[in-house]
Formats: sequence, C-alpha cells, structure tokens
Amino acid sequence: MEQINADRACVQVFAKISAAISHEIKNTLSIINENAGLLEDFAQMTEDAGGIPPERVRSATEIIVKQVERSNIIMKNLNRFAHSADTYLAHGNLEETLSLIVSLTNRQAAMKNIKTNLSCPPDITISTNLVFLESLIYLTLLTLFQNSEDGSTVLIQVIDDAPDITICLKLKNEDDLSPIAYPDDDQKLLAEQIQASLSQEKNSLLLSFPASVD
Repeated sequence: MEQINADRACVQVFAKISAAISHEIKNTLSIINENAGLLEDFAQMTEDAGGIPPERVRSATEIIVKQVERSNIIMKNLNRFAHSADTYLAHGNLEETLSLIVSLTNRQAAMKNIKTNLSCPPDITISTNLVFLESLIYLTLLTLFQNSEDGSTVLIQVIDDAPDITICLKLKNEDDLSPIAYPDDDQKLLAEQIQASLSQEKNSLLLSFPASVD
C-alpha cells in the first residue's frame, strides 16, 4: 500500500511539473507568435516604404531563436524527469539531479521573485530510486517557496557525510521559518521509499538519505 501511495505522490508531482511546463511553453509560443507577426509587419512595410532598418529585423529573429532554445530546454528537462522512472534503482550525479529539479521549479520561483542558488560537489554519485528522490526534493523546495517572502533567496547546500548525504534547503537571510507542515504525508511516503529522514531547523528544511540503497 505504501508503494502504491508513493507512486501516486510521484504522479501528482509529474502533474504539477507538467502544468507548470505547459504554462512556460505557452509563454514562449506567445512571444514567438508576437515576433513572427512583427516580421510580417516588417515585410509589409518593406513593400510599402522600400526598406526596414536591419537591426529591427535582427532583434525580432534573435528573440524567436532564443524562445525556441528556451522551449527545447524546458522539454528536455521534462523528458529527463519522465525517464527517471524507467528503472526502480538508478545511478545518477547528484549535482545534475538537483540542477534538474531547480530548473523544473523555475516558474514557481519566478511567481514570487525567488532566486535559487545551488552549491553541490560535482562528483557525488547516488544509487537510489531517482523518481522518488526527485519528487521529494521538488515537493520540499515548493514547501520552502510557499513559506518564503517574495524576493527571497533560497540556498541549496549539499553535505557529503558518507555513507549519507544531507541536502539543506534554507533561506539566505537568518529569519526563522514559521512552524510549517513539513514533512506532509506525501513527503513522508516518498522519504520511506529511499530511507530518507526529513526535518526543519530554524530557516532550513533538511533532507538526509543514504547515497546508495538496496
């Protein structure tokens, strides 16, 4: 039953991520469409007046290219997260895993003008159920966002205390977090699946787990 409930929690995380990404893609398409219309206007103006300053055309095309690249990155991140569930036990680089989750929370962070800084040694390898770990980190990060002031800076720091690893998510300022519902039921279920422990200390949420699980 716990396995089923943990799977359900992962599905809910995937739904949250998909909803956020659909909004981001919609925004990029809107910008692309706006600038495509601008280029159309330029073409008409060229026919009517005989010329358009090259820098105006160049600016519009650069915006389109930038938004296409942005869309590709967004979809690549969604694809990476989706493939985390391909196998029950998977090997991964922790820094890359955390960078992925930070990217997947960009929209939620932007809505409150929150900056996220990641500090993780580049050579930490983990062997665990990645989709459970990623879902747990995602939900923990959202919990911190939801209980942070607009314009806050969130620091993600990794402590490698082999055989365990601790991920500390904290506010840059030293203001204490108000008592919050951490962990909630879904976070507890996910933590059990990867043998993780969760706690709150002052301005931080802590997630500790073994670097390798059976």
